[in-house]
Amino acid sequence: MIQFLGLNLSGAEATVAVLGRDLHLWARTSAKVLQAVRDPASGVTEVPVAEWVRAGAYALEEAYFQLPTKARKPWGLGLAGKSGWIALDVDFEPLSPLRLVDADSPREDLRRWLAENPRLARRIGIVLSAKDYFRFALSGGLAADVSNASRLGLLQVGESQWSEAQVKRAELRLSWLPPVFDAHVPTGRLSEEGMRRTSLPGGCWLVAGAHEDEAALVAAGDLRRQEIWRLVRPGGRDLLAYGIGDLEPHEPPPGWRLVRSALVREQILERDGDGEADVQKAREEIAAAGFHVAGVRAASAEPEVGAAALAAIGSGLVKGWDAYYRHRVVEPPAA
Repeated sequence: MIQFLGLNLSGAEATVAVLGRDLHLWARTSAKVLQAVRDPASGVTEVPVAEWVRAGAYALEEAYFQLPTKARKPWGLGLAGKSGWIALDVDFEPLSPLRLVDADSPREDLRRWLAENPRLARRIGIVLSAKDYFRFALSGGLAADVSNASRLGLLQVGESQWSEAQVKRAELRLSWLPPVFDAHVPTGRLSEEGMRRTSLPGGCWLVAGAHEDEAALVAAGDLRRQEIWRLVRPGGRDLLAYGIGDLEPHEPPPGWRLVRSALVREQILERDGDGEADVQKAREEIAAAGFHVAGVRAASAEPEVGAAALAAIGSGLVKGWDAYYRHRVVEPPAA
C-alpha cells in the first residue's frame, strides 16, 4: 500500500508519522534535536544546520524501516515546523545561524539580525524558513508555504505570492524570498543526497507543508465548519482557531491574528488560549467580529500527522479534504 510521511521539526525533536492510503497510521518515530541553544531573553533558539538535517533525516529513516519490507511504497513527504529562518549566500551556504523564534512572526528577528550584520546582509542570496531549509538540504528545492509566508505579513491578499509593496515596506528584498506554494503542492523530489540520508527511495515527492500550528489544525479536524477549535498543545499555551474561509476581515479581533490555512483558499483567525476558561471569551470575541460560531471542539493533535495528510492530498490519491475527513479517524465530540 502507498504511504505518506509527515515530518515536524521543532526546537527539541523531529517527529514523523506515516499514513497509509487508507489514512490509517502505519508508523511513528522521533529523534532529539541536539546542540540547540536558547536565549531566554529573546526567545530565539539557534540550531546547528547539520544537526537540524541529521535529526529530521534520521527520524524519517527510522519510520521508513518500521514499515513492512514488502509494503514500503512511500509516495511523498509533507513538512511542518516551528517559526524560524536562515539566510543563505548566493552559493547556498549558510550566512546566519538557523534561528527558531517564539514570536508569531520571525520577520522582526530577521530585521534585527540584518541591522546587526550589514556586511553579511549584502551577501544574502535567499532566506528560507527553518523547515524549508530541510527541504533544500534533502531535495535542492527552494520553496515557501502559504501558512509560514502569511505569518511574515508579506503575501498579496488572497494570493499565494509575495506582495512587492509589502516586502519593500518591510525593508527586505523580493529576490531573497523563494516561490510560495499552497501547502499540499509538490515542490520537488528527493535528491541523491536526500535518498542517502533518509534511505527513502528515488521519486519520493516533497509537498510544500505548513507551519506546525496549521499542520496540527489539519490533523485536529475540519476548520470549515464555523467552529472554534481549542488545540491543546503539550508544554505550552493552547491554540484557539476559527476558520473564516476566503473572507478577509478589515481587522482581526483584538489579540487575534489572521493566517493562511494549510487548506487551499482557507484563512484562520487564531490566538493563544489560556485553558478551558478562555474558550467562552474567545467565542464572544469571534461573534463580536461578525462570525457565526456553531460550536467549540477541543483536541490534541500532532503536526506530523497533518503534514502527512498534506502529502496525501498532494498525491491526488485522496480526492480532496472532504474525502480525507470522511475517511480518517473520527473527530472528537463537540464540547
